[in-house]
Amino acid sequence: MTNQTDYNIPTSQAIQGEVRETAFLIHQTPRGEIVRKNVLRTTTLIGSHESCNLQLISSQVEPSHCVLTLDGRGFRIWDLRSRTGTFVNGIKIRSTRLHHGDELKIGSFTFKFETTVQDHSREGFFIDDYRVIGILGTGGMGWLYAVEDPRTQEKFALKVLMRRTNHPHVDQQELRTRFLLEGEAGGRHKHPNIINVLEYQYRSDVEYLLLELFESIDLQELIQRDGPLDPGFVCNIGLQAAKALHHIHQAGSVHRDVKPSNLLIGANGLVKVCDFGLVLLGNDPVEAELAEQMGKDCLGTADYIAPEQSYDSYSVDGRADLYGLGCALFLALTGKLPFPAENSSEKIRAHRKMPPPRITDLNPKVPAEIAAIVHRCMEKDPKDRYQSGKELATAFMPYARIKKVRINFQDLIAKRTHQASFRLADPRKKHYLQRIPANVASSLAAITSDEHIGNDHTVIDDKQAGAATRIPGDTSAARDAY
Repeated sequence: MTNQTDYNIPTSQAIQGEVRETAFLIHQTPRGEIVRKNVLRTTTLIGSHESCNLQLISSQVEPSHCVLTLDGRGFRIWDLRSRTGTFVNGIKIRSTRLHHGDELKIGSFTFKFETTVQDHSREGFFIDDYRVIGILGTGGMGWLYAVEDPRTQEKFALKVLMRRTNHPHVDQQELRTRFLLEGEAGGRHKHPNIINVLEYQYRSDVEYLLLELFESIDLQELIQRDGPLDPGFVCNIGLQAAKALHHIHQAGSVHRDVKPSNLLIGANGLVKVCDFGLVLLGNDPVEAELAEQMGKDCLGTADYIAPEQSYDSYSVDGRADLYGLGCALFLALTGKLPFPAENSSEKIRAHRKMPPPRITDLNPKVPAEIAAIVHRCMEKDPKDRYQSGKELATAFMPYARIKKVRINFQDLIAKRTHQASFRLADPRKKHYLQRIPANVASSLAAITSDEHIGNDHTVIDDKQAGAATRIPGDTSAARDAY
């Protein structure tokens, strides 16, 4: 006759209209008795010591042998460096996820794992451990996603490196090297006006940077939506960006791609500089190697590139960034590019040779003093510009006005995702599909549990025979010969 110990153990049944979830380790003794251990709790310590939640009395079991944990993704078993090991479905493990029906072997004890708890956190489109919420942008190096960590519900931005470059003069190794430099630069430059790079991860099927998610609108989008901006507000944008650039330059780096889409503005007016994809890290040996390989390659964005950067992108200093910022603020004040030529070559030629239109001619509402600051940023000779971000910030300070910005971030994400879908649907843009990392995402259907049981203690002895015994404060206990 088979005995079963099952004291106050909840089963998967309707209780007051709700389904309570269950999780058990089930052991059958040689005498045929069934021990059902309730493990629906955040941690279940298993070992031979009496303080363990599941005490297994055997010479083959360590005092603290393994631990079973429950998180937002379900159950995981961790071996605690035991001598005899912990086995799941016959395989010795250090740590692994447990699923319904798995067989668990601890010393001389064998358990079957049964649960109704499922992992709902893996529903949807995933990149590594992060669920994709939407697309924030696309560029020459990779795709930028808004993501959520289902374990903590924290949101981040995640930049994925393209599988292969589409640029005829850039090979994949250079692209990857620049991606690594971007991660290094972002990790090096910590400042309130700079997007924080949290970590770099490399997997066999995906390589990415994890960034802070700043709920914001970029300056390009803001100008497209609202047209020319209030001059005092533009000065505030320039002031904060100049502070960020001063911090970057003091560390020996040059951004080399300052433009409206790389200036993010929060609802409270906070400005952050982002995207270090073209950063120059000063005396970094990797950067020097790239310069040797690529020569004096022209790096930057044609609408905002400084004249000297268009000649030699590896010999520039921080004043080239101030030129790019000046061009971005020119657009913010007038709603027009300083040199709206038909192609990149003509734009670069204009940056080198032609004076920009007068801001006050394009927008008479801009005070002459503010226009003069921006025009000085855009001088052809770096010696005629402001010599540091700090000097430029000081110039903007008397005119800067804080202004709140109307932002619906969810709508922005939806819009950017929609725009990206059009790009993917365009047969002329097939290379974007080819460049997305293979196997970048996975999804699993699941459900989470918030039902945890309090402290309990169960004993199973492989030496002594005996009937099942109730231990105070426990849900189940047994003492059997093995």
